[in-house]
Amino acid sequence: MRKVINLEGIPLTEGHSGLYLEVEDGIVRKGYYYALVPVRGFETLLLDKEAVVAPIITSRICGLCQITHSIASARAVESAAGIDVPEEAELLREVLGLAVRIYNNLLHQIVVSEDVFPDREERFAFIRKVQKVRKFTGEVLESIGGEIIHAPNIRVGGISEPLEDFVRDKILKSCEEVKPIINQVFEEFKEGLNKFWKREGLSEDFGRHNLPFFATDKFYGREIDYRRIELKYPQEIFDFPLKREVTSLFPFIDGKVVETGPRARKVLFESYKPSGGIKELHFLRALESIEALNRIEEILSSRSFEVEMWNRTFPTSDGETPGVGVHEAPRGTNLHVVKLDKRGRIVYYKIVVPTEINFMVISEALKGIPASKAEILIRAYDPCIVCAVH
Repeated sequence: MRKVINLEGIPLTEGHSGLYLEVEDGIVRKGYYYALVPVRGFETLLLDKEAVVAPIITSRICGLCQITHSIASARAVESAAGIDVPEEAELLREVLGLAVRIYNNLLHQIVVSEDVFPDREERFAFIRKVQKVRKFTGEVLESIGGEIIHAPNIRVGGISEPLEDFVRDKILKSCEEVKPIINQVFEEFKEGLNKFWKREGLSEDFGRHNLPFFATDKFYGREIDYRRIELKYPQEIFDFPLKREVTSLFPFIDGKVVETGPRARKVLFESYKPSGGIKELHFLRALESIEALNRIEEILSSRSFEVEMWNRTFPTSDGETPGVGVHEAPRGTNLHVVKLDKRGRIVYYKIVVPTEINFMVISEALKGIPASKAEILIRAYDPCIVCAVH
């Protein structure tokens, strides 16, 4: 028996989204996952603004992915204007991005904890451990970025405030204190996930796909040729009525659907051999939190940051030269492209975020799974719908 299922509002994800399934005998034959959040128009809002405000404005796209947009935006403007950024500033930006990676990854574990830990007391004990680590990352964001949510210290040209040695040392001490906690969180989450998979009767390769992967760096982000990315509109993909309801765009890299995020970074920068299922994706995301903490410690131990870290050169360009800023966000590659005129004002702005890239990956992974398990698959990608419809 064949039927069509339309769901709006997928629980335990960030933002309002929809799910379209064509189901035959309980199995998904075709599936689409997409955004239903109204477009807010950040790219248009930025036009004719002075480029120096771009990191401030774009950080308001999302309250979870704020730092990654500030970093990508600042780097895009610097690329367009040919501004050199002090090495210490780039390293501290990397630290901020890694802190947000941990903060978001652990939030995802809280979101799915009701599935993973059905026992209330066990779940709350797990969440309390998670929150201790997230409190630490909040302190890092506030100490280096200026605020936990929208960090004002990320500027075009670098970081506006040096990091005093005694503050750096305090952060390093806290790193040591949370290391055993984050490792314990990882082991408990892994065990809980194994039990959840068994309860649900899921195979180890549930949600498998054979798509290629896309990432630019393991921790920070490297500039790429943005012309590799083709953005398709809903009208090019969907039939009526979805083509009038869907609010997100759909990026294709080199003409292909690709997965970005934790697994992509493992595959491309550590020669990891993926099994392709979403259980693996959960594990690798959790593992990235541990690796990010170790990288934060490595960076902060490497030198003093009590130096000038802000190149105050006013950004200008010719109105034609694109600047590309890339940051490896928690959910994958986040890319900003900007063009500036001779007055230092923005004449073009484009943003491509990880969830947009993964929409079609989710659609591919849905094929062949039981329709009753579709939401489990979607949540594994930790979609940020608000970012996707910027």
